[in-house]
Amino acid sequence: MNEGYRRTEKPGEFFLVTHYLSRRLAYPLALLFRRLGLSANAVTVLGGLCWLASVPAAAAAGALARAGRPGGAWAALLAAAALWNAGYLLDVVDGSLARLTGTGGPAGFFLDFSFHLLFSPMFLCSLGVCFTLATGSPFFAALAVLSIGANWGVSFSAKEHVLCEALARRQYQPGRLTPQEEYELFIDSPRLKAPVAAKRRGRELWRRLVEEVFCFPGQFTLFSLVALADFLLRGRFGLQWPLLKTAFVVSAAVMLARVPFRLRREWRTLRRYEAAFGPLAYIVTYLVVDPLFII
Repeated sequence: MNEGYRRTEKPGEFFLVTHYLSRRLAYPLALLFRRLGLSANAVTVLGGLCWLASVPAAAAAGALARAGRPGGAWAALLAAAALWNAGYLLDVVDGSLARLTGTGGPAGFFLDFSFHLLFSPMFLCSLGVCFTLATGSPFFAALAVLSIGANWGVSFSAKEHVLCEALARRQYQPGRLTPQEEYELFIDSPRLKAPVAAKRRGRELWRRLVEEVFCFPGQFTLFSLVALADFLLRGRFGLQWPLLKTAFVVSAAVMLARVPFRLRREWRTLRRYEAAFGPLAYIVTYLVVDPLFII
């Protein structure tokens, strides 16, 4: 890779899908957007709007399927899949463009993160709505609603809130932790964010790919491929979407099953570093009680 591409790489990239596919596709787009005079924040908004537009597209696919209009249903479903990936690709492009132009900063990261928080719960939910509209079954709608609080990772978001409040109240004493301990506490308590170079071989590669399938960004790749497979099998199954429905049910069930384990993990993470903080009473509220209302 040339020097220009290296400037756009995210330091310590940890997602395999991003490293091997999206980052390479993002580089020429970052160059194009720089030439057009688009800012990284503008690209963030454009990508976020693609994600949000996929929600009514998925709903339309279900409604058109119920109305017996297969052409329109397939067009809407494939449009939704295209928008998932367009949003994800632009989500990589904005960071590449920011590094290329030296315009990255907290405001841009906030904008990027806001779209993640908006769309991640909507993603599986929109598919559940699609299947409910297509079949009339309340099962998919129920699973869709339950998936809202599970798909992003409530426990990790709650922990981030706790840590920000601890910093603001000066209850956190940085000198008590090493840089590595700080990284594990604030960024990588699940220990998923090892550099790509550490994931390239053997069982580790496959294990990490499976993990990515059940979170951002692997979900978009998986569901897009599954939707395409259902499209290729439409002569046999029509608008039943057996593969996509199966992927939805399995993914939602896995996300829901992981919630209590994630809560326990983040609780144990904060307990591990308790010496660097004040009393943990308020942590219980934000990490255990509040997420239950979201779930």
